[in-house]
Amino acid sequence: MFNPYVISFTSFPLDRGTLEFNAQWHVLNGVIKSSNHLVLVDPRVSKRVRNKDTKWIPVPLIMAFVRERGNVIDYEIPITGDLKNPKFHFGDVIIDVIENIFVKPPTTPYRLKVKNVETEIEKSLTLKWRMRQDALEPNQKKFIEKMASFMEENPDGFISVYKEQYAVKEKEYILFFEAKKKYFLTTHSSANSFSSADSERVDKMSVKDSLFINYLNKQLKKNQLFTIQEKCAELIDSTIVNTKFNQLNKRREANFISFFKLKDVDKRVKFSADKNVTPYNGFSFYKIVYKNEFPESLLKAYRKMNELNDVLPRKKFKKEHEKYIEAL
Repeated sequence: MFNPYVISFTSFPLDRGTLEFNAQWHVLNGVIKSSNHLVLVDPRVSKRVRNKDTKWIPVPLIMAFVRERGNVIDYEIPITGDLKNPKFHFGDVIIDVIENIFVKPPTTPYRLKVKNVETEIEKSLTLKWRMRQDALEPNQKKFIEKMASFMEENPDGFISVYKEQYAVKEKEYILFFEAKKKYFLTTHSSANSFSSADSERVDKMSVKDSLFINYLNKQLKKNQLFTIQEKCAELIDSTIVNTKFNQLNKRREANFISFFKLKDVDKRVKFSADKNVTPYNGFSFYKIVYKNEFPESLLKAYRKMNELNDVLPRKKFKKEHEKYIEAL
């Protein structure tokens, strides 16, 4: 939910994390006395998004200082003073940062082990789809091939695939692409042959490109449209976006099930109806639920994660960490 802002100001999206904020405020005659408790559990920074319109801040480096050993950011930030001159007390933040500099390095092997186990569990339970992605990436193909082989070796094994769709964001990306494509076809001589290279150029084009915005403004009849989303929606009919979205989902499902068909186990794979959600990681994904039989690698990872959650750095926030696993 915060990624549109985080990416704009830092270039780095957050791949996951649970934010909790609790506060108690007392304001009397303008005098403030408040306690504010911020907890960010299991935040993880994804790869940098390179765009001309985004600023750059080294978030991975900052995370190394502000994130504690248990992969938690936990700060108390009281505010006192008055409404005209509030005073923010960052003592807890400063102490934690200094402590992390000296305490975290010895626990690096433990934190790497936690990350590896988390990744193993996630890979066994989910298949993430990037925006407008329908072709499987090499590592995703290996994951599905491994799953299909497991089904072949275990005749009693069944899996249910729950399609968790970030429909709002997916359709927004499709809308932007179709609007940029229309602009591209209008302004380029190669309009009759839209190649894969052209598609990549359109995909990388910023929606804030000045020439693109000028094109939008000239095409629109309504003057009371202020956001780029509204302008693109006026240019591209919603039926086109919905059709493209449905086609995208069909291609994803077809590519996924094709690996099971090769092993003749596709009849033991059940797809659920599409579910529109705001996903835990900001991407549409397939949630994999195993029936009767479980891969040994997954069971081993679960056991290992339970052990790691009982170790001191994560034990304090054990319940919060377990919420992440439940979200998968």
